[in-house]
Amino acid sequence: MDRNTFALLMLATVGYVVWRDMQRSEEIGAQMPDLIDQAENYFYDATEGNVFGGTEETDMGQAANNRAAFLLMIRTAEGTAGRDGYRTLFGGGLFDSFADHPRQVVTAMSNGKPISSSAAGAYQFLRRTWETLAARLGLTDFSPASQDAAALELISEAGALGDVDAGRFALAVRKVRKIWASMPGAGYGQPEVALNQLQAAYQAAGGVVNG
Repeated sequence: MDRNTFALLMLATVGYVVWRDMQRSEEIGAQMPDLIDQAENYFYDATEGNVFGGTEETDMGQAANNRAAFLLMIRTAEGTAGRDGYRTLFGGGLFDSFADHPRQVVTAMSNGKPISSSAAGAYQFLRRTWETLAARLGLTDFSPASQDAAALELISEAGALGDVDAGRFALAVRKVRKIWASMPGAGYGQPEVALNQLQAAYQAAGGVVNG
């Protein structure tokens, strides 16, 4: 590959990343990680020495606790950790039925400007994200259990599930920051929750930090 071709390829890649993040910022909510996200996270693992999430043995009981605590941490960041969190629409309203994603677009003020989003549930899944996950996982409703399973799938697709299991909390948060706009470093121009606050919620829920 000659220098000009390489430069054009890099320019196109940067342009795509900027366009993608602009598109994502138009509708806030849980996003599917794309190939750029996944490649960036795998590259980070390799350069930091955590080859594809690490290979050490993990205590499965603690891993389960870490997963539950990490999910609660996300709900805390998204403002859905309360009793009705699994029934929450974007903007704070509630939907009535767990039969399916409500597919309701709501307009609410965020950072001083009106934002419209179909985000719903404890993890604020966008309609299009939910449809993809439901088909992939065979989910037939929008129940709390289905929402939890779909959130874990997003974490896994970002290459972060092994980090959650092993207690690499900060690394796991870094990897999912483009999925949930409330994560520190998400960069969507929406309110972000500080890492220390998220870690406190995670540890209070029984999650262990090992790095």
